[in-house]
Amino acid sequence: MGKKNKLKLVIILNVGITAAQIIGGIVANSYALISDALHNFSDVAALVISLIALTLAQRKATYAKSFGYKRSEILAAFVNSSAVILVALYIIFESVSRFIGPQQPSIDNNIVIWLALIAIVGNGLSVLILAKGSKGNMNMQSAFLHLLSDTLFSVAVLAGGFAIKYFNIFWIDSVLSIAIGIYLIASSWKLLRDSTRVLLQFVPNEINIPKLVEEVEKLKEVKNIHHVHVWQLDENTIHFEAHVDLKQDLSVSHTHAIQQKITNLLQSRFSIGHVTLQFEHGIDESKSLIQ
Repeated sequence: MGKKNKLKLVIILNVGITAAQIIGGIVANSYALISDALHNFSDVAALVISLIALTLAQRKATYAKSFGYKRSEILAAFVNSSAVILVALYIIFESVSRFIGPQQPSIDNNIVIWLALIAIVGNGLSVLILAKGSKGNMNMQSAFLHLLSDTLFSVAVLAGGFAIKYFNIFWIDSVLSIAIGIYLIASSWKLLRDSTRVLLQFVPNEINIPKLVEEVEKLKEVKNIHHVHVWQLDENTIHFEAHVDLKQDLSVSHTHAIQQKITNLLQSRFSIGHVTLQFEHGIDESKSLIQ
């Protein structure tokens, strides 16, 4: 079974689990079940993003879309992480209100237990489906880890259902909901932050511009490098553009070798994949590093 078909099968399984948990959580009056459903939904979205990434990566750029659809994955990650954080905050607020309320709510623990068992079986099967394909592929590995965490969360919800059924510890539902909500915010925050940085074209964290410029200016032909811009197109591709002031007035054909030197340096030392340079000599303009 190919990667796309594996992802499609796992998505169908998890959509069913998520829908059952949301309906069951409302009927059973269990925020822990709804929180687990939210966690499962976030992973369904992550699986859909992985599938979209595999599909869109095959599309070529056009005159109207010169970069193709390379940023669609980043945009989806931003929307998904934002939605998960907002809903998680609501779940935490409601769970805290329950916890400090005058009396604990009535929870149908049988529904919680059965749906948690169904989620464990469904997520466990999904983990087995993706286990082999996750080796050596970061995209598939991230989907595999999402589903593995889903399985563990469902085990926690199951334990909470048993605690309510056999020990009448009703507050455990609120505690589990708060714990899952906090985890969702913590795990989604990095994705939200990283996707925002890419969409706003911030310099990647691993790039130190002053250090980069220092390395380029060590080349004997380079007098100065300025008007530097570094940004990420998508998760994997870093773009670089700058003006390069040369020590000698050279013809365009002679600058090719210098451009190759700079490109090789940026690719090997800073993992920059796309380099655009404008060569200059004796031009009276601002030499500001960033403009």
